[in-house]
Amino acid sequence: MDNSDFLGMLGALAQPTRLAAFRTMIKAAPDGVPAGEIARLVGVPHNTLSAHLGVLEASGLASAQRD
Repeated sequence: MDNSDFLGMLGALAQPTRLAAFRTMIKAAPDGVPAGEIARLVGVPHNTLSAHLGVLEASGLASAQRD
């Protein structure tokens, strides 16, 4: 990884909702947690969380798996 990768990750975590979602995912590792549960725990609407999870995924900090 180069510095731009790390800057992207730090930038993704610089937003409070994304940081809360990331912390929730880390606590649930390695089993994962459904997006709806993250939305409930963080206290944001599902569509808002979806956008935030997209940023985390683009930065390499999260990955999605459909079940």
